[in-house]
Amino acid sequence: MKKQVLIIFLNSVIILGCAGVFFNLLSVAKTVPEPAVKCIASLGSPDYLAENAKSKISAYIPKAGVNTTNTPFELSEEVMNKAGSKDSDDGIDLISTPKDVKKLMTEAEKTADKKKALGKTSEEPYLGGGTVISYNGVEIQSKIPAEVYTPDIRSLLEQDSDLVIRDKTKPAVLVYHSHTTEAYSLLDTGYYIKSDARSDSPSRNVVRVGDELVRALEAKGFVVIHDREIHDRDYSSSYDKSRASVERYLEEYPSIEVTIDLHRDDITYSNKTKVKPTAKVNGKKAAKMMLISGCEYGLVKNFPDWEYNLRFDLQVQNKLASKYKGLMRPILFSQRKYNMYETHNSFLLEIGTDANTLDEACYSARLFGDALGELMNEKYVKAGK
Repeated sequence: MKKQVLIIFLNSVIILGCAGVFFNLLSVAKTVPEPAVKCIASLGSPDYLAENAKSKISAYIPKAGVNTTNTPFELSEEVMNKAGSKDSDDGIDLISTPKDVKKLMTEAEKTADKKKALGKTSEEPYLGGGTVISYNGVEIQSKIPAEVYTPDIRSLLEQDSDLVIRDKTKPAVLVYHSHTTEAYSLLDTGYYIKSDARSDSPSRNVVRVGDELVRALEAKGFVVIHDREIHDRDYSSSYDKSRASVERYLEEYPSIEVTIDLHRDDITYSNKTKVKPTAKVNGKKAAKMMLISGCEYGLVKNFPDWEYNLRFDLQVQNKLASKYKGLMRPILFSQRKYNMYETHNSFLLEIGTDANTLDEACYSARLFGDALGELMNEKYVKAGK
């Protein structure tokens, strides 16, 4: 009898040990493999994600007093480090590379191998078709036929947006990611490798860039919700998944006025050169950004309030143009809808491309948050005012 018990005990130890090894192996997987990108613009690119990607990372709400549940991921002290201000009056260092990003760059330098390169990168400007309409430094790249609708930038700016902030103690902004695993290069080397395009690690993908946008908006005094859920495990249903998340937050926090779907673009030529539109702001490289604004036309239905969104986009574009000249690409205006209709102040934001570095994208996100926060403060109506 004692011998049987001993055998059962030893078998249990062996089984538990094997299970432990198995789960440890799973825990080290951080990068989602991806095929070479073959199309221009990630918004419409067919793609796939590995089935063994990590489980969803829940929303993180950094302000005290806002309910945070099911939040397994918390920002490190390095990520949330608010160094002395260099170019902001709000106590945030807009210029310096965050410590955690710098660490990733240092580690990448040790293994950088040009032999693994799939192609070159270029910082040349990129437009991509359409008619460019300009007014006082504000540009729209319209892909809507002129006879259908021609944006009058001056008139739309004069009409102003529908944005009003009445209570800065409640969430006003939601940042989320329909294509959560979109990632960036780590080094500015002039070439790119396969592993740079996607990652399920929130330290490497658009989630990390979203952290910087959130931090800059918080520095302006706003409560921001950052949803980290991975929506693109099934790429074809990513917008449906993110829409469900957006609507859940809007129901729980009706004070939310602005929703931002933060992406990164993909511009790849047939010769395998990847474009990384770049601007210099205060002597530091920043990834150029692009707002996407849609309208009810062609295949797009049930988007009657689209012009409210366009007016808001123009207000944002105008603020960025006045504060950080050359940082924004023209607003892409076309027959697209995505989740823009959820509020009158919703937009999709492309920060750089996969050829831009994570540092360049994070810098741009801080600059964007700085400018957007300033605009939102102009729309803040204090109680009793």
